[in-house]
Amino acid sequence: MRPEIDIHVLGPWEIRRDGEIVAIPPGQLRVLLAALVISVGQPVTTDTLAERLWPEEQPGNARGSLHTYVGRVRQLLGHDVIRRVSASRYQLSVEPNRVDLYRFRELLRQSRTQLSPHQELALLYEALRLWRGRPFSDVASSWVDRDVVPRLTEEWFAATERRIDIEMDVRQPESIIAELHELTGQYPTRESLWVRLILALHRAGRREDALVAYAQVFRVLSDEFGIDPGAELQRLRREVLQGHPTAVLRAPAPRQLPHDIAKFTGRQEELTKLDSLLTNLDGAPIIVSIDGAPGMGKTALALHWAHRVADKYSDVQLYLNLRGYGPGEPVPPDAAAEALLRELGVSGDAIPSDVDERSALLRSKLSDRRPLILLDNARDAGQVRPLLPGSSALVIVTSRNQLRGLSVRDGAHRVTLNPMSHRQAIDLLSSAIGPHRVAEEPTAAARLVRLCDYLPLALAIVAERAHRTDSLADVVLALEDEKARLDNLGSGDDDPHTDLRAALSWSYRALRKSAALMFRKLGLLPANDIGLDAAAALSGMPRGQAKDALDQLIATNLLEQPRPGRYQLHDLIRLYATKMVMTHEVQAERDEAIERVLDWYLHAAVAADKVLIPHRNRDFVAPHKARIPPPVFVDAKEVTAWFEDEYESLRSITAWAATNGWDGHAWRIAMALTTLFDSAVPWREGLKFFQSALDGAKAAGERAGEAYLLNSVGCIHLDKEEYHKAKSYFERSLARFRELDIARGLGMTLGNLSMTHANLGDGEIARDYARAALDLYEDVDYPRGITQNLDNLGIALRVAGDYAAAVESHLQAHQRFLRSGDVMTEAFNQHNLGLAYAALGDIPRAIRALRTSISFQRATANRRWEAVTMADLGRVIKAAGHPRIARSVLTSAMNIMLELADPRAKDIEAELAMML
Repeated sequence: MRPEIDIHVLGPWEIRRDGEIVAIPPGQLRVLLAALVISVGQPVTTDTLAERLWPEEQPGNARGSLHTYVGRVRQLLGHDVIRRVSASRYQLSVEPNRVDLYRFRELLRQSRTQLSPHQELALLYEALRLWRGRPFSDVASSWVDRDVVPRLTEEWFAATERRIDIEMDVRQPESIIAELHELTGQYPTRESLWVRLILALHRAGRREDALVAYAQVFRVLSDEFGIDPGAELQRLRREVLQGHPTAVLRAPAPRQLPHDIAKFTGRQEELTKLDSLLTNLDGAPIIVSIDGAPGMGKTALALHWAHRVADKYSDVQLYLNLRGYGPGEPVPPDAAAEALLRELGVSGDAIPSDVDERSALLRSKLSDRRPLILLDNARDAGQVRPLLPGSSALVIVTSRNQLRGLSVRDGAHRVTLNPMSHRQAIDLLSSAIGPHRVAEEPTAAARLVRLCDYLPLALAIVAERAHRTDSLADVVLALEDEKARLDNLGSGDDDPHTDLRAALSWSYRALRKSAALMFRKLGLLPANDIGLDAAAALSGMPRGQAKDALDQLIATNLLEQPRPGRYQLHDLIRLYATKMVMTHEVQAERDEAIERVLDWYLHAAVAADKVLIPHRNRDFVAPHKARIPPPVFVDAKEVTAWFEDEYESLRSITAWAATNGWDGHAWRIAMALTTLFDSAVPWREGLKFFQSALDGAKAAGERAGEAYLLNSVGCIHLDKEEYHKAKSYFERSLARFRELDIARGLGMTLGNLSMTHANLGDGEIARDYARAALDLYEDVDYPRGITQNLDNLGIALRVAGDYAAAVESHLQAHQRFLRSGDVMTEAFNQHNLGLAYAALGDIPRAIRALRTSISFQRATANRRWEAVTMADLGRVIKAAGHPRIARSVLTSAMNIMLELADPRAKDIEAELAMML
């Protein structure tokens, strides 16, 4: 009979066999068990076990020693407790519910499925009672300390903070203040605990105490990290000062579902089937695929049902058009995952590059919520699968494809839409135009729905026209004439969309002139959606007239408005719009429209970039001048919001322009977006975007574009610390700029080559490049370039060992900053000044400069370089003999790097491990 093994690791190490404590000797036996417990029920390879037992250096016979340890554990706990799965894999055969760590995680999972806050709170209390102290506290292992304990501690923090949040909602805030004082005392650098303490004090009416608490955390962060409190703490302080009550602890969850169909009619059988799927809301996600032919009403049904059941999934409601069928390419799975992560509040730099990592992060972000996700217009199951949450979710997918793979592999429930029945189609028409009109002309109504082939999309378009016609018989006659006209043009019974095309043609010819022009022009663009300003540019209309035209298209069901200010064409309607513009407008008119909208995107991107970097050289924009006033942005927040709205359109329009003869616009738009991509888009996406623009410029013989884009691609490799790749791109860029005699481009690339050689350790070469760039920029009188290359020269001098000269060069750059106010350049200069002071041994000035850099990096929202600078600050503090403070600073830097999926986090982890 197998023994019953109970394992307790959430505190002091404890193992019981049949109720009796088993003494596991300290040392490697406990590390071995810890490695198996973390993966209980799953095989673990001998290589992995060896790495965890001997993380620094393995003994000569690691495999033999491992087998010996396994044998000793079996003697203590029973032979079957550790099972050999294969020649190179072992598995701990203990039921997960007998391991406190897995009971804790299961209770948390259950808590997330509760609709009542009191039920959730009870489960959280039960889960947290399992904790008896620091996890694995009796296991001496750098692997456990580095990789296991921090992750488990974060799980405890997340559960504790969630419990506190619920208690503040369902109880008086005074009941939690004492505990929060204790927690902030134990963990003084965890800002989220201070947020809750200040919030509880504020809600309890203790305004002065709340401000005192803010002052305390300000001192802690300033003393230990040299940084100011984060945005949430600063916002809370403002609200306390203003006396505003607040209950917000995190950004509101997205509610993205487009509006429901006001008079949705029919599909009762399908709705009943869909409702029956929601019998069990816990456990695995419920996946529903709705498939059918174009125009069948898949999206309308999906939206109507989503709104109907939204109260059961009130945490998060996400919507994404995957563009599986329509103009351009479908949204790739990695880009789709990125879009969803952005809507959940994940910053661009925090999104990993790999699709599997993005998928895992998406599941993590949704793991403590009950999300509803509507994925519209999917191409196939492979496009959808990486977007599926892990549990307690409803995912609705629409597609022309039956998505059988999603059913077979992922358990999706299929609902196939066929044409509406005659009765349903009549009901839909009655709902749209009024039952009295159908009752007055039943024969005409019956003929009308047959002419529309019972397609909901065609019926919706025809019903709108019927509103403006006295007799349904007249509508039938006009539609029959339209079908006959199309038959004569060669699109008759063999065309499955003839009925829809007849409805579209009939509606199009009834449009006002301005609306018809707007409709045609929309058929030119590859982007999935378009904003009002871009649509005005495309049509050549003033903004007000463009909005009126768009509103008429919405009223006639030819255009959709998924959210204010954004417009979309159904893919079938877009095909018709494209046909109309190709038929009714000559090439010159089409080119003029495309040039207008590309000019608008270019100068809108330039206007956004000017807010972020006012002093940047933008010679590359010439000769294109703004023919339509671009948007006016007040601050970086507005720029970020605009970029979020236009991101997909910018990617689509730039890629399309690069392959359709508009290469000059393509590379210039890409160049205008370099700062936005650097601050908000992961490296992988940026590299793909700029490499694509580079390929287009090269193919079109756009030598200037090639020069600029070679430099931009090199900059991404430089940021990624791929210095030899960066050097190759910069050298090719330099050759192009020399060939074209573009002076500022030459200076830009010389400066980047200086930084690259400095990072490669070639201080003398780096110095020569920086001085060449300085001379060139002084000749052309470009102040920002001079400041940047004084900074570059300082880096080169430091690498070459001339520390005093390096400090002097950085101080010269600083003096120029005082005149220009170029915060972004000064942030980097202060970082490098701090490193130069540290090399001189002037630690106080080094720390001061690095702290100044961190504050500037935060002001420009550059979290990646904030973390890099913070890591250097930690190293300087460590060298000065303050390991405790250094460890705190390095840990904070590492956490930001981990959040940004930056590979340099591993280097910081290794440093922290060496400090144990």
